[in-house]
Amino acid sequence: MKKATFLLTGIMATSCAQQKAISYPQTATVDTVDTYFGVSVPDPYRWLENDTSAATASWVKAQNEITNNYLEHIPFRQELLKRLTELANYERISAPFKKHGKYYFYKNDGLQNQSVLYVQDALNSEARVFLDPNKLSDDGTVALTSLSFSNNGKYAAYTISRSGSDWREIYVMDVATGSLLDDHITWAKFTDAAWQGDGFYYSAYDAPSKGKEFSNVNEHHKIYYHKLGEPQQNDRLVYENKAYPKRFYTAQVSEAERVLFIYESGEGRGNALFMQDLTQKSAPVVQLASDFDYQYTPIEVIGNRIYFFTNYQAAKNKIMAAELQSPELANWKEVVPEKEQVLSDVRVIGGKLFLTYDKDASNHAYVYDLQGKE
Repeated sequence: MKKATFLLTGIMATSCAQQKAISYPQTATVDTVDTYFGVSVPDPYRWLENDTSAATASWVKAQNEITNNYLEHIPFRQELLKRLTELANYERISAPFKKHGKYYFYKNDGLQNQSVLYVQDALNSEARVFLDPNKLSDDGTVALTSLSFSNNGKYAAYTISRSGSDWREIYVMDVATGSLLDDHITWAKFTDAAWQGDGFYYSAYDAPSKGKEFSNVNEHHKIYYHKLGEPQQNDRLVYENKAYPKRFYTAQVSEAERVLFIYESGEGRGNALFMQDLTQKSAPVVQLASDFDYQYTPIEVIGNRIYFFTNYQAAKNKIMAAELQSPELANWKEVVPEKEQVLSDVRVIGGKLFLTYDKDASNHAYVYDLQGKE
């Protein structure tokens, strides 16, 4: 294998050396400067972010001509392409996951642009296609980016991305029939659908100006609630923070739909955290943690306690909990303290905490009760 690698490297080096020196086209610069916290940050190539402009199209065309001319003169290019295609052409199947009594998994026959989502009634029953993203576009560039089921199991909301864009669109399908509902959410970003009742929470920006869909600076991220059957313009605004236009927000609903959690990110390494009691009508949004130096992740609401996964004053992570009546960070108590190993994951299963620690390049699972006893 080493001999083959060295031989291939040598052939490529010889081929490259034989080609003429590449004369790259000049790239124009512009005098664009942003100021962040008093620091000036030049951005001379921002004009290239407008991927629909004639100038950007001309630049891309010139770059492609240089690249294609170089690649076309590699003598063993077709042999490499053939071999790489052979190596990539194998069936890939994900681990199954269970939702509302059915099993789902992703499968790619080898060369499909997007993996297909399958469903089966039992692990040993015949699988059928649940959602095929390859059919959402002619060129296979529409990707399925997230999937979430309503708590009654009747509906599935899925987000898609077109041509690798950060913009997301949300669609809703009937799980039993596979048919699409009329609901369609646009200009969503950094989000999936967090179900509650007969609708879901999602995060979005205001629609950008026509022609500036991919060049506008994204500001004033908001969380909305969408009720099934309603047009997007009727969606209820749940949370925004006008004082900090560049921050962004993500919604999470507890399993029993008792609490809405709101993550606030965009500054520092961590996130601020808010919550709203969904059992009370028009309950206020309460801030739990405001320090962006730490990560605060709600695990679940069990009884009258909220459990958190956090690195607050614990570089290797720990588990904390707070009472619903006093959920602010100052009232959090340690349940499972920081250990020598890094705590990488936690799940609640059957009223127990299943913790995964990383040690010696392997995972070690431990089970704790809700009081932190191993």
